[in-house]
Amino acid sequence: MTFSRRLLANALILASIVALGPYVAAETTFKIATVSPDGSAWMRDLRRTTSLIEAQTEGRVKFRVYPGGVMGDDRAVLRKMRARQLHGGILQTGALEPISSAVQLYNLPMFFRDFDEVTKIRAEMDHILIEDLAEHGFESFGFVGVGFANAMSSKSGTAIEDARRLKVWAPKGDAGAVRLLAAFGIVPVPLSIVDVLAGLQTGLIDTVAVPPTAAIVLQWHTQLDYILDLPFMYIYSVFVLDARQFARLETSDQELVRKTFRTFLKRVEQQNYADHDRALAALERQGLTVLKPSDEEVAAWREAADRAAASWVDNEILVREHVKLLERTVSTYRESAAR
Repeated sequence: MTFSRRLLANALILASIVALGPYVAAETTFKIATVSPDGSAWMRDLRRTTSLIEAQTEGRVKFRVYPGGVMGDDRAVLRKMRARQLHGGILQTGALEPISSAVQLYNLPMFFRDFDEVTKIRAEMDHILIEDLAEHGFESFGFVGVGFANAMSSKSGTAIEDARRLKVWAPKGDAGAVRLLAAFGIVPVPLSIVDVLAGLQTGLIDTVAVPPTAAIVLQWHTQLDYILDLPFMYIYSVFVLDARQFARLETSDQELVRKTFRTFLKRVEQQNYADHDRALAALERQGLTVLKPSDEEVAAWREAADRAAASWVDNEILVREHVKLLERTVSTYRESAAR
């Protein structure tokens, strides 16, 4: 081949690559999974949101959503993300405990007082959790608060001693949850979240600690009789995509996806908070009895919660500096609110 022909051939190859660039971008598809059931209000919102992104990017960014745990529990989703079989998920924070030492920061037991307090603190500290996830290969759009978890059981009990006689569920593989229950002197029964309903139906477990809205959506409330009026933990989910897949998008599309999903999460969170008290009332109407612990029992629970928080730091589930910063931030907020 002559020099001039080689130049022509190279030019044609280069032109082909340039021409194919936009086409390759148009094929970026994200497969994302969640255990949340299809047909729920927020799943319908997620589908509308992904359709909006597809339309606004003219098909350059597409999504396939796998709801209802069809891809397995949160840990299975993470394994499939590492294998590139999935590109993202909406996950409970406990599933990420082996990966991130920051993502469970707001899960400290019996720490927050109400949603207003959580909202103020998260506005200042969410970036710490998001940056930590980025360092581990995740593009995170933020977090969506689900609510405060209450213990719900088919058996009555208000004291720690009562709880130690129950068969209490813990998410399978969630070391933080196991250590939390251990701090209360409770030996948990580990199960995948997709197996909890069957576990309640067969008597393998008789107690769960989840937000009221989750108990209703997952139909767990149909197997329960009592709610302990003592919120144990703020529960929230995280929406992550594989950073490598996300990096394939054009810069303008990345910004559009971030903005759209952040708006989606905020919208869902506001709805979750509004639904929280309504869900508690709905559970009462459906026959569940609210149990109120005595002041002495609450003090015993709080003392155990403090031990649990200390164990999370000692076992490096959380970073000591992060916890101290959270405590200072909350203290400052409460002092300001008290004026």
